[in-house]
Amino acid sequence: MKRVLIIGNSGSGKSWLSSRLSSLLQVKEVNLDSVVWEPGGYNQKRSQASIDLELDKISAQSSWVVEGVFGALAEQLVPVADTLIFLDIEWSVCKQSLLLRGSESSKQLDNELAEKNFQELLKWASEYGLRTSKSSHQYHSQLFAGFTGNKIYFSTRDEVNDFVCSLKKNVECLEKSPH
Repeated sequence: MKRVLIIGNSGSGKSWLSSRLSSLLQVKEVNLDSVVWEPGGYNQKRSQASIDLELDKISAQSSWVVEGVFGALAEQLVPVADTLIFLDIEWSVCKQSLLLRGSESSKQLDNELAEKNFQELLKWASEYGLRTSKSSHQYHSQLFAGFTGNKIYFSTRDEVNDFVCSLKKNVECLEKSPH
């Protein structure tokens, strides 16, 4: 697990898992939101040339954990990823996570716009199973089905937590064993 790609709906726990894996594996963590959006909010997209350049830089690195809902971007990293994790968490759980997280307006420059964007995100995320774009359940399922490397599928939070706990135990065991 040197190049790990995590896909799933908004609120599925991609960022949480990415943070844990990055720490455990001691590799760089990348959120595709930071590749797509300009700093200061989720209302100004970077140029496609800038996005492509950033993806090329990521692809060239020897290790990383990348997470995001953007299937078109994930698709570009699939050929160099060695592990693909699909968080196929039901909408009610994703929605609860998004509501608990809130609009993250404190991280954005315009609180009113942040709240409007958050409401749009909730609506957009609720349509994950209905969309046919590359940021849809359908497309994520296709990416997962076609991936030839190490594939890990989770449909519940408990499965994700068990996975992280087992990795922690393995890392602790390696740290304790004589080299």
